[in-house]
Amino acid sequence: MEQIKDYDKLSTELSNVQNWLLYSGLSINDKNNENLGGVHAYFDEQNQNFGFLYPEITGYFISTLKFLAAHNKKEIQFAENSSNWLVNLYENYGGIIQSLDNKNQKLVYSFDTAICANGLLDCYDLTNNQKYLNTAKKLLDWISSKTLNSDGTLIPYFDINSNQFLDSKEVWYKQSGCLHVKASIPFIHMYRITKDENFLKIGLKIADSVKHFRNDDGSIRLHLDEDTIQLHSLCYALEGLVHAYDVTKNKIYLEQCIESIKWCISKIENDGSISLWHSSNNSNAKTSYHIAQLIRLIIIVEKIHSTTAFSYVEKLISYLIKLQSDNSSRSSFGGFYEENFKTVFGWKKRTRVNSWGSMFALQALYWKDNFDKITFDCEAQLLF
Repeated sequence: MEQIKDYDKLSTELSNVQNWLLYSGLSINDKNNENLGGVHAYFDEQNQNFGFLYPEITGYFISTLKFLAAHNKKEIQFAENSSNWLVNLYENYGGIIQSLDNKNQKLVYSFDTAICANGLLDCYDLTNNQKYLNTAKKLLDWISSKTLNSDGTLIPYFDINSNQFLDSKEVWYKQSGCLHVKASIPFIHMYRITKDENFLKIGLKIADSVKHFRNDDGSIRLHLDEDTIQLHSLCYALEGLVHAYDVTKNKIYLEQCIESIKWCISKIENDGSISLWHSSNNSNAKTSYHIAQLIRLIIIVEKIHSTTAFSYVEKLISYLIKLQSDNSSRSSFGGFYEENFKTVFGWKKRTRVNSWGSMFALQALYWKDNFDKITFDCEAQLLF
């Protein structure tokens, strides 16, 4: 990876979300707390509390910290705290369980495990601490040996209590889907570190599974057996393809991204919003996270191939900014609300300040503010 330059330009929106992520109390920083380093899913303004300690999002938090460190905002201790929490979680339960809130239900998701593995590799990049590399390898070995199907798709989760690997139609993320294409990222990352071709082979096998979900118009189905398109998961798939292109320079991955981005652009509404669900009976929503994800993808792809899409970034950001909290409370201010959702009375804002939406928004805003300075070769590996 090329040397990252220090960029000093911080918009008010960017500075505010950075401060919320680091200093609001979203992550546990009390050294006497057994969950030091764990990161919450959200701050609930109605109940005035941080909710749901979330391993997957703790992985994203570490990756966010690596992104900030690359641009001269170093909070290495935060990254180590969060990485240690994930390592302890793995050692205590034998897997990255989804939640400590319900200890009677111990579910280990292949997607969450991949995100946490990538976070640990990011912390290894920051610290050179072998512990993080070793744990990440164990997580990747579990994914590849236990959940990887012959066609590159993944079994969604493992129930520790029943000792079963499962695929359930109970909820969208308990099914094998296009979201799992993103699980290619930590395998590609491990290849970059170790130069072990086996990791690259597995990563590309997972990335290539996108072909099972693609439609002729460039859209990507959520699951194999239905027409539903969910923008959050579609973007997950494209994020995996960006990393696959970065390491191989195979233009097929780039072309797939461009086709899907063009499809997404066709769905942007006049106010800059874009719905989460398409070809679906699900109640619709306009979330901060999928909009921020799309902005990131447009920007990073635009750096290597003119898609005539960058003009839509300002439009998307104009809507995204409306979801940023201006609540004077330290626990809320600067973070991004989860979504606007549709009710019988019209659109309503969900008053939960969302961690991953804010992390994706931070990267989107940073790249937008510094578009003329960033390069694909420097930034692509920082896409989390």
